[in-house]
Amino acid sequence: MELEWPEIKNKVTASLLKEEEPELCEALWRKIETPAKLFCRHTLSTGYVFMGEQRPPRHPVQAGTQAVPLGRKEWLPSRIEPGSVIYSGVGGYGGITVYYGPSTTPLRESGSPVAKVDRNQLDDLVRGGEYVFNAQYMTHRPSIMIVRRVK
Repeated sequence: MELEWPEIKNKVTASLLKEEEPELCEALWRKIETPAKLFCRHTLSTGYVFMGEQRPPRHPVQAGTQAVPLGRKEWLPSRIEPGSVIYSGVGGYGGITVYYGPSTTPLRESGSPVAKVDRNQLDDLVRGGEYVFNAQYMTHRPSIMIVRRVK
């Protein structure tokens, strides 16, 4: 899959972790059959992590929470490696969380890692994360990330 920040002309690719989370990977792959345009927001004080979300659906759908996370394994953010992409929803909704560095969040993640950004693109991922951070805290402008399929 590909993560793109069009405003700064930056993108990275991530490999799906089909062996570790086949059901969540399949749900995410269905979600991005058409590219998903996500509004991003950065964590307030717990590290190098941001979330991308779409407008919520009108009717409830299954999505992970910190109390009841989705996936085969529960994860503490402090143990999630930089470059990891988390998916916390099925049924066409659910956010994507991107770790571009370490996190100190003491609560569980609401989903599981479903993709890993290629190691040689971690600098570009940091650039994307810094863009989201600066848009939220410095310029106060919305930041957009597009997630799409690539082969």
